Amino acid sequence: MLERGRLGEVLDDVMRRHNLARRARQWGALSVWAEVVGKDIARNAWPIRVRDGVLLVGVANHVWAQTLHLMRAAILEALNARLGEEVLREMHVRVTVRDKRTAAARDAGDSTERRSALPPLTREEQERVREIAASVTDPELRAKVRRAAAGLLRLRRLRDTQGRRRCPRCGRPLAAPGRTCSACAAGR
Repeated sequence: MLERGRLGEVLDDVMRRHNLARRARQWGALSVWAEVVGKDIARNAWPIRVRDGVLLVGVANHVWAQTLHLMRAAILEALNARLGEEVLREMHVRVTVRDKRTAAARDAGDSTERRSALPPLTREEQERVREIAASVTDPELRAKVRRAAAGLLRLRRLRDTQGRRRCPRCGRPLAAPGRTCSACAAGR
């Protein structure tokens, strides 16, 4: 069994190696988008994803694309100020269709929409979560490990259903077309 201190060291090491703390702050932009830009803009422009400090925003039409393009510096500055540091460096805008359920939830002000977009865990995944958390002796930390593992498994399955390919060696999502991820290709 892992002791609380040792598990914390392992988690800190994983977070540092994969730059997860910075990524989490970047993804925070998705949850604060509506309150930073306001309801009018949020009804017509929505964050899609953040990757390497670049925020991709979907908009309802070309007029909104032009509007957000002109406002991008101010929006990035406001988002970075709200997030507490400069984690976003660019914003790209794309005209796209919003999922009707997601749009209805956003327009109704439902903050659970992002969470509910993830698929529920299968029985096998629930068992995997229990196995992962079983070695943690502290009940509070065990609950946090369960939530984190469950979220990661749900996110992985969502990405798989969206057609994202995985590295055949390590299972990491492939960012670009290729046979293996950059870490496996480099022999790490």
